[in-house]
Amino acid sequence: MLHFKISYISDQQYPIEKADSEQVINNVAALAGAGVKITLVIPRDWRTFGMDKEMRRQRIAEFYGVENSFVLKELVSLPLTRLRLEKYSHCMIAPVWAKFTAQDIVYTRHPLVALLSLLLGLKILFETYRNYSGHNRFLGKLLARCSGRPNFLGVITHSELSKQSLEDSGFAPEKVTTIHNGFNPDLYSGNGGKEAARDQLHLPRQLKLACYAGRLDKEKGVDALIDLAERTPEITYLFIGKAQKEPEDWIEQTARLRGLTNIRFVPWVQTKELVKYLIASDVLLIPPTERPLIQYGKTVLPLKLFLYLSAGRPILAPSLPDTEDVLNPGNAALIKADDLDEAAETIRKIFSDRNWASNLARGSRLTSAQYTWQRRSEKIIEFINRRLSGRPV
Repeated sequence: MLHFKISYISDQQYPIEKADSEQVINNVAALAGAGVKITLVIPRDWRTFGMDKEMRRQRIAEFYGVENSFVLKELVSLPLTRLRLEKYSHCMIAPVWAKFTAQDIVYTRHPLVALLSLLLGLKILFETYRNYSGHNRFLGKLLARCSGRPNFLGVITHSELSKQSLEDSGFAPEKVTTIHNGFNPDLYSGNGGKEAARDQLHLPRQLKLACYAGRLDKEKGVDALIDLAERTPEITYLFIGKAQKEPEDWIEQTARLRGLTNIRFVPWVQTKELVKYLIASDVLLIPPTERPLIQYGKTVLPLKLFLYLSAGRPILAPSLPDTEDVLNPGNAALIKADDLDEAAETIRKIFSDRNWASNLARGSRLTSAQYTWQRRSEKIIEFINRRLSGRPV
């Protein structure tokens, strides 16, 4: 257990319908549940003035389905605007607050918070999912130059790919560790099997159902799934989530233009509801393309993968440097990226070869056991203790 005061500084105003917000809140809640004295420090949402603070904290906990054992601190910043100016004012105010309240460690995913906290002499734990060998090379070099400071405890990455990119940027290996994300097992309590889930969701039991959940933008490779749906009209493709950079109905419009009748769309739902759709599906999808990782550089080992694994369903995914951290032929149907012929052949095999599909499902469920938020919090505590004691990795 850590006997330190940790401030987790985030620039988001929770709750919000974004995957990275789920990562932050589950991470903070798991650390609090492990006995860490952790405070979530966020900008005050001007729209909640007049609402009791305990009610606001409970609202966040209920939205993400976690225990509200963490402390919530909201700092007044600029009002909400489309320019997100409050994001930057908070990143400057929060480290000063941490300094004056004698916080022992600042934990953050925001580079500006990390750099300002370093200048103030605070101990820093930085977390990132990014690959710093491509689109973020300059930032990687900048962080590496600062990493030699004694108060820079280290970096937690979400993938080995990200870890290696930081070491290539100049980080000492002992200051970087990979701790994968996780899922909350409580989400599955009370849920039945596939048929029960389909009955609840009013989905036909005989439907061949493939599901994708997440951001519905082209930079996430969703258009590759539409191409796959066109090649396999006998399979129904379910898209769950919301677009941030595309028109809200672009998937439905694309399906109409192409004359596709095997595409269904479900707007963003909370994780506890999403789990029902995952259980109801026959196969879960990671877009079969390398563009999100290589071209756009913003998708590295997506969070939804760990929820997929825990659902115990066959997973169809491209074989890429990030997914290979977790996926292998024993727990997923791995295909060559951007080979839609192989993707179509493989997804059909999942439906035709029941023994193979059953083995993949069993493998994914077994793999998921090591990726809970609780296990992650234990690894984080171990890393912090190791860095504070100066012991080698």
